Amino acid sequence: MRKGFLLSAFFAVLTAVGGALTIPMYPVPMTMQTFFVLTSGLMLGPKYGPLSQALYVAMGLSGLPVFAGGTGGLHRVLSPSFGFLVGFIAASWIAGLLTFPKQVDGPRTTLQYSLACCAATAALYAVALPCFYLNMRYITGTPISIDRMFEVALIPFVIPDAIKAVAAGALARQAIPMLRDAGLLFHQDAA
Repeated sequence: MRKGFLLSAFFAVLTAVGGALTIPMYPVPMTMQTFFVLTSGLMLGPKYGPLSQALYVAMGLSGLPVFAGGTGGLHRVLSPSFGFLVGFIAASWIAGLLTFPKQVDGPRTTLQYSLACCAATAALYAVALPCFYLNMRYITGTPISIDRMFEVALIPFVIPDAIKAVAAGALARQAIPMLRDAGLLFHQDAA
């Protein structure tokens, strides 16, 4: 159990580092966070992967400047991009759910890991986009159509997120056997 919590904290920090690697865009910045979110699910599974992302969100909401652009604080709940932060938890869970038991039992292909990451990214969008729309429309008071929402909060991210999904899948394919051999990969129930 202690190992799972330590690895969750480690991936929370990695996600914060991903937030520092930012291309400023309004209203949602482009970051490397998605890569670490997906990797957390692949490496830690459906229990500790989402825990790492929940810890990351809690760190930011407590005021630590870990969100994209070095921001943090409870007021971020009212930001249009807050749904993406919540979506990180869902994405990590889906990535872990689709791959984790299988990685303990034996290796999978880069394609299998990458497809799981694409499904996890879809889950991220499924959480993030409705939150984005509601926050834009009702919190910031910005009238926004569904088409415009897709134009600013989805379309610019699809290709970069697909690249990150493939990269996370390739990393998992290489790293998971090494982690398993080093005793750093564990069954969720035994952790």
